[in-house]
Amino acid sequence: MSERRKRLRDLLVSHYQSSGWKVEHAVDGTVRAAGPGSVTWIGLPVAPEDLGEDGFRERLLALGDERMPAGERCPLELLPDEECAPALRSLLAELRLDDAGHVEVYSLVA
Repeated sequence: MSERRKRLRDLLVSHYQSSGWKVEHAVDGTVRAAGPGSVTWIGLPVAPEDLGEDGFRERLLALGDERMPAGERCPLELLPDEECAPALRSLLAELRLDDAGHVEVYSLVA
């Protein structure tokens, strides 16, 4: 795991833990958090090298369609490195995930 991705993952973990949620490091590189109302939040750190990776587009689509046991989509929260944030936002628009209502892009500044 790259240092950038690890730093971003650690920020996501801290964010979820500060809300008092149980956090799990998934094998697929995502962070899963059990939030209120049995909602499963999916956090994905995104480094610049991810955008050029084969299958990344498909991975975003699959993560954006993951569902909880009752059938609702899991909220997907992306935390990109500042360097690739504009390109990630463009990709989400292209995939029509930017207006899906359950996919959010966080900023390191926030």
